[in-house]
Amino acid sequence: MNRFKYGTSVLTLAVGLVMDTSMNQTVIAEEVIRQSITQPAVTNQVISTAITPAKTEISPQPGTFTYSASDLLAKRPLDLDVFCKNYPLNSRCTNQPVNTPVTKPEEVKPEPTKENSETSAKTSGWAITPEITTLGVGATVTKSITPNINAKVGVNGLGISRDIALSDVDYKVDLNLLNISTLADYHPWKNGGFRLTGGLVFQDNNIEGTAKPKNGVTININGVNYNTTTELTSVKAKVSFSNSVAPYIGIGWGNAVKPGKRWGFSTNLGVMFAGSPQVALTPEFAPTATPALKQEITNNIEAERKKAQDDLNWLNIYPVFSIGVSYQF
Repeated sequence: MNRFKYGTSVLTLAVGLVMDTSMNQTVIAEEVIRQSITQPAVTNQVISTAITPAKTEISPQPGTFTYSASDLLAKRPLDLDVFCKNYPLNSRCTNQPVNTPVTKPEEVKPEPTKENSETSAKTSGWAITPEITTLGVGATVTKSITPNINAKVGVNGLGISRDIALSDVDYKVDLNLLNISTLADYHPWKNGGFRLTGGLVFQDNNIEGTAKPKNGVTININGVNYNTTTELTSVKAKVSFSNSVAPYIGIGWGNAVKPGKRWGFSTNLGVMFAGSPQVALTPEFAPTATPALKQEITNNIEAERKKAQDDLNWLNIYPVFSIGVSYQF
């Protein structure tokens, strides 16, 4: 091997006088090729190290050669991007930034459902419900206290006057209803409409009427007929309830202050404990009626009153039914 090196050096020197240093590159390449036959294959690790030699390395001098392929390969410019494509696992490519653009998937926004659109509406927990009831026409204001409990205050009233003629007697009837209710609703299921209701009703409900027979016609009081011209001209009646503050219990459907819901339907069915009806009968005597006759008529009027009061006793439990439409602010 030493002989080969010496002969090659003499040949290189002689030819270099004629062709300057160009032959040196050819000889070096020839030597590298011959050596690569017996040298192990160059790995990715070796190539990457040889491609980036330190700046302080000394270039080979003319007339000398090396057993390392790095002297030859160092003369070539390195495109690190191309190199890392071919040898992505090389240590030189570990910290190399990948220029492949990353496309972010488009964000898909869920379509709002009907329930979401309802709950998205901002509501205050206050609602008003105009309604028609057996306590009159009015409205109820509802306030949400907890998800299961609502408090409400309602005002209902009605005034009706009617003139009715039956046989030979004219009746004038006035119906007066006035109720202020303070109630609480309990919803066993938060998202359900069913509810239990209880509370108090401040009531002043009554019926007033006047029975006035035509002249010359008799009127029967407790089985006794009295002449309407000379004895008894008319009888006034009033029916009221003994409990001015009446307890109320009932069931219903609809939650006026359900979160996110503006409009709603409301119905109630319950009873008000109004107390025994009180009946009052007041006679109007003819100018010619004697004191004894007046006392007789008064006694008969009292007996008639008791009968009427017993007949109306079923109204001590007053039925309450209502229907309405609610709006939440």
